[in-house]
Order: sequence, then C-alpha cells, then structure tokens
Amino acid sequence: MSADLPRVISIEDDEDVYQIIRLTLLPLPLQLYHARNGREALALLQEHGADLIILDINLPDINGWNVLKQMLVSAQRPKGVIVLTAQTSAPHRVIAHLHEVAAYMTKPFKPQSLRGKVAELLELGS
Repeated sequence: MSADLPRVISIEDDEDVYQIIRLTLLPLPLQLYHARNGREALALLQEHGADLIILDINLPDINGWNVLKQMLVSAQRPKGVIVLTAQTSAPHRVIAHLHEVAAYMTKPFKPQSLRGKVAELLELGS
C-alpha cells in the first residue's frame, strides 16, 4: 500500500459488518486498517496514524467514546471521525456532537452513504 494514500482505521468488532465496510470502501484510493477492539485501534493509530476513523461505540474491551477521547489527545490524532453504530439514542448523538464527530451513521447503513461520506471527508471526489 502506498504511504501517500489516506489512512482509514475501521474499529468494528463484528467481522460481517467490517467486511461490508471493506467492500464498500474498496473502490476508493485509501489504506484501510481494521481494529476489532479499542486496544487494537489505539495501537494502529500509534503505529500508522489515521486520516479518518470509522468508530463503533459498542466494543468488547473499551467503550468507543473512551477510545475516541484517547485518540483525540494522541499525538497521532485523526483528522476526522465517523461514528457507525447501532446506538440510535439522542444522548449518543449529543456526545458525538460534543466530540466534533464528522458524521453519525446508524446500523444498518447504506453502503453508498458511507462511501460518499468517506470520499467527502477525505476529499477524494468519489
């Protein structure tokens, strides 16, 4: 993978959902990394950095909001965050707004909507 391509970390513990994300983003010129939990996500961010994070909130080890808080104070702070979650309640949307999340998308999601938002945030054209 080219170091010039934008780096995206998908933090998703459900392998089936991750495969949909992977196939959805396959046409875009980017490097996609997969973290199955919060600890893997923080390690990937430290190792590779990220232009964009696609974050699930319900992770098996660390709550997604806590992962986001740690990422936002990291030296490798991501440039943008898309929350992709099953959480539909208003408090979660408020938390996302307070953390300046670029997009809040709920599962099930439309693949073309995710691809379009990623392309927009990374300024890829689409």
